[in-house]
Amino acid sequence: MTQPILGVLFGGKSNEYEVSLLSAAAILPALDRAGIPRLALWMARDGRLFLFTGGASSLKTGLSDVDPATLSPCDPVRGGVLLRAGGFLPLSGILPAVHGGATEDGRLQGALDLLSIPYAGSGAEACAVSMNKHLTKTLLSAAGIPVAGGFAETVGDDDGDAVLRAENELGYPLFVKPARSGSSIGAGVARNRAELLSRIADAKTTDRLLLFEPRIVGREIEVGVIENETGEPVATPPGELFYGGAEFYDYTAKYGAGAATRIPADLPAALSVELCETALLAFRTLGCRHYARVDFFVTGERSFLLNEVNALPGLTDKSMFPRLCAATGLDFTALVRRLASFATEARA
Repeated sequence: MTQPILGVLFGGKSNEYEVSLLSAAAILPALDRAGIPRLALWMARDGRLFLFTGGASSLKTGLSDVDPATLSPCDPVRGGVLLRAGGFLPLSGILPAVHGGATEDGRLQGALDLLSIPYAGSGAEACAVSMNKHLTKTLLSAAGIPVAGGFAETVGDDDGDAVLRAENELGYPLFVKPARSGSSIGAGVARNRAELLSRIADAKTTDRLLLFEPRIVGREIEVGVIENETGEPVATPPGELFYGGAEFYDYTAKYGAGAATRIPADLPAALSVELCETALLAFRTLGCRHYARVDFFVTGERSFLLNEVNALPGLTDKSMFPRLCAATGLDFTALVRRLASFATEARA
């Protein structure tokens, strides 16, 4: 029987499809450097699954010019994948290199649970909750963690009620974003009614449930959480993001020229400790496992707001999570080795 090997799953039905390919392009060579046998499993935008045997560098082109000979249609089945041309490939586990949409919100994790395929990262429930920024804020606020104010509202064809509520409760400037999306897609600042209508129109192409929040001015600080060898979650030092003239940390700042970072962030020692403790509390409150990234706004010497929790943080060459882990002595190859161990040791 074929020896089970690790599957790296990427792509999928998501508006963060391109980010997923970039994460996979970084992960696959790192697994090769670590000597970990792996399969590359590409999920097309329409949900079809393929075994990909091409080079990782072609993922950076968006698979637009891939030779079909490098792709073999396959189906996930109990314990592995079945090639439609014949043959079963057992998997020791799945390392998800997926982000957003129907891949990071618990649906993929639930399917893997049903197929008894272990995987790295949080389970279906924690992924579903953390992907929903409104639910995240509700649960974390109940746990005593400070979060941004504002409200969530489902927006239809008529935006009037949402506009009036935003103006009456928040005033300008304010921030609008999809409640169940990532990479700042569809998010933006509104300074007047015309901009608010434009922001709502942008956001609801991604999600009809929108978050309306006050415009927060503060330093953007992120903390990684990753379980150590004994399974205890440990926080990385806080890192700070600097993104030049951009109004906020938008998609271009994240994946274009890239933001500058300072790790560890220049913060008072007591505040750094409090941010790390809060990140761990958020991780546990949402039921996360293995690893996550927790984002904050620091608004004063001892004041902060938790912005969001990312249960499957990006692993691209521009992503913050690997940089935070590197500050603890876990370089990218060692990090991917750790993530692979999560995938193969986890049990549905």
